[in-house]
Amino acid sequence: MFRRILVPTDGSDGARNAMQAASRLATLSGADLIALHVVTPPVPVVSYMGLGVIGAPVPLDAAEDRIPPERDPALADARRVAGAAGVALDPRQVVAAQPAAAILELAEAEGCDLIVMASNGYGDLMSLITGSTTARVVSGAGRPVLVVH
Repeated sequence: MFRRILVPTDGSDGARNAMQAASRLATLSGADLIALHVVTPPVPVVSYMGLGVIGAPVPLDAAEDRIPPERDPALADARRVAGAAGVALDPRQVVAAQPAAAILELAEAEGCDLIVMASNGYGDLMSLITGSTTARVVSGAGRPVLVVH
C-alpha cells in the first residue's frame, strides 16, 4: 500500500492527530514515517513611512538561533506519538519561508507516496489572505494527500 509517509508537523493538536492517523497507516502498511517541521525565518515588524506595520524578510542566517532538531518540541511530540504506535520515525527540520514548498520538495526528494497533514496549523493572519499551507500542498502535490481534521 504505502512505503513512505510524510507528516508535516508544527506541534499543534491538529498535527498530533495527523501523526496518529499516519502512525496507524504505517502500522497497517509497514511504511516508513518521516516527520517534517518547517521552521519559518523570523520576520521583523517595521513601519514604512507611517503607513502601518509590514513584515520584511530576514536573512536565513538569522534562523541559526532556532531550536536544534533533536530538541524541537514539534518533532519530540511526533516521536512520542509514533513511538506509542510502535512505528519508527525519521524526524526532519528545515528552515524555509514557504512551508508548502518545503513539504512538497521533501516528499519528492524522499519518494513519499503519501502526505498526511492537519487541516489547520502553520497558520497566522496571512493564511487568511494568502491561503493555507494545507491547501497549497493539496493543490501542488503529485501524490495523495490525506487531510486530517
